[in-house]
Amino acid sequence: MRRLFIVVSIILIFGLFGCVTNNNNEENVSGKPKIANESKQVDDFKVSINVEKDLNVYATITYIGEADEKDIYHGGSIFFFNVYQLDGDFEYFGVMNQPLLTTTLIRNEPHRVKFKGIEKLELKTGTYEFEAIANISLDSDDVLGTKIEIPVSKIEEVK
Repeated sequence: MRRLFIVVSIILIFGLFGCVTNNNNEENVSGKPKIANESKQVDDFKVSINVEKDLNVYATITYIGEADEKDIYHGGSIFFFNVYQLDGDFEYFGVMNQPLLTTTLIRNEPHRVKFKGIEKLELKTGTYEFEAIANISLDSDDVLGTKIEIPVSKIEEVK
């Protein structure tokens, strides 16, 4: 019974923290807070998103810490890629279904990940927010305890 109480408590705690939003941010039409930054640094990692005119979309993660290299752990991709139409109702949410992978980042050398799903999307004329969320862990034995999420986005007109 005590184990059940502990498990239920953990689930409730993660559920409550997962539902917290920051009301200071402007929201887009889907009700999701706008990130509106093309690059962001968290701890020893810098993440950026790039959207080229031909809709070649990719994100980079750069390790900027003290060591020569750093192993990071992630699902099938380092990034979740999402697309939101700001002047319409189109939304695309990326998914991952592969096991835990390891990528070694070299200090100050950007690691580039292409958004491969964009070729399959038929985007109508409009304004879109392209989002990349780096979802990494720093310890394969404690994935949840060392998890880091770094969201970045860029808004682009599609013609």
